[in-house]
Amino acid sequence: MIAEERLGKWIERYEENGYLNGSILIASNDNILLNKGFGMANWEHAVPNKPTTKFKIGSLTKAFTAMSIFQLHEKGKLSIDDCIGKYLPNYPQGKKITIYHCLTNTTGIPNFTSFPDFWPKTMRLPMTLHQLIDSFKQLELNFEPGKKFEYSSSGYTLLTAIIEQVSGMSYAEYIQEQICRPLGMINTGCDDGIEIVVDLASGYTFWGNPIHSAYADLSFPLGAYGLYSTTEDLFLWDQALKSSQLLNKELMEKMFTANLSSYASGWVVSEMLGRKCMHHFGDISGFYSDFLRFADEQVTIIFLSNMNVTPVTHLTQELAKVIFDEHVSIPLPIQPINFSNTELIAGKYFIENEESKILDISINNGEMYLTVPKMYGVLYKFKLVPVSHNKSKTTFLTEMVNEQLIFHYSFSGEIVGVEYKDFNEKKYIAYKHL
Repeated sequence: MIAEERLGKWIERYEENGYLNGSILIASNDNILLNKGFGMANWEHAVPNKPTTKFKIGSLTKAFTAMSIFQLHEKGKLSIDDCIGKYLPNYPQGKKITIYHCLTNTTGIPNFTSFPDFWPKTMRLPMTLHQLIDSFKQLELNFEPGKKFEYSSSGYTLLTAIIEQVSGMSYAEYIQEQICRPLGMINTGCDDGIEIVVDLASGYTFWGNPIHSAYADLSFPLGAYGLYSTTEDLFLWDQALKSSQLLNKELMEKMFTANLSSYASGWVVSEMLGRKCMHHFGDISGFYSDFLRFADEQVTIIFLSNMNVTPVTHLTQELAKVIFDEHVSIPLPIQPINFSNTELIAGKYFIENEESKILDISINNGEMYLTVPKMYGVLYKFKLVPVSHNKSKTTFLTEMVNEQLIFHYSFSGEIVGVEYKDFNEKKYIAYKHL
């Protein structure tokens, strides 16, 4: 079966089940195999996602920031080996930290997005770039610069300030002038949260239904995670990274060379499915994105989503398996059956060997719901759909994300155990809390 057919079957089932939200573009040898939108760009106004829908791309932005720095290096405006103190003279430790440390997440500067008050408070407040830098510049370094890898958006904030200082342009202007316009990326830019961006999706999370994600002010993410784009524009970006259009070959190679812990400059370079892959994911305010580049095989997979429970980084790997003709499982179809014994099922279930993880099954208006922790330990609530039942077991699928619960019964009809399979195909055994 050729790749397009395999892909078609996989996409069809996932789409029927409502498990895809966002836009996906897949290319092989510069031929586009899939370029399609799924789900809603805006649930309030019933606007569907399309290939031209714009999404906030979160940390995929870092690759653009890295490219900007390397371009300025090529032009002789700076050197990636310069200390940041040369451009940010008031920065403490500025003589110890280099631009290359910032590019490769080896500065030791604490990551501002992991400060305890960031999610509940700071991310909602407007800030200038320099106010943001002031919020972390006096902090002690977590380690000696260059000695360890630790992912940090703080370093990319410093790179943003250096780009502005050296180029004499705002970050948003620099990206437009030096990357987007030359490549014809007319649907990519810096989202300041004030100007209206036509065709920009809204970001959502999930609690039984799609709900608004927590508000994040967009005055300060900039070169750390502040861009929006489309899958089609990112494909233009992908193609430019194979040429010398934006940067000479030697510097391009340096940019894609892993430093510590497989992190290069704005890209992770690692083995995936036994093949070399350059990749990065992004996550901001209900948006979740992933970008895989299998350079040797000439395969590119770009998935931009505006529903943060869609397990994008898992699904891009599943799509890669489909393209490379590796074994991939397809979800059962969501075809509901009648099931009346909901009272028996409802309750809390403890997962074996993971006491802190609880499956909470509740009933609301006759419908059953599963509440379960996901990424970062955040709780989500999904409707349970019964799809098969006999004396020994009942199988439920969840809405919105591909998960499965199988309840096993004794001869007398009591629940003796539950198999829970999450979207990663990881299986857990759970027991009802008495």
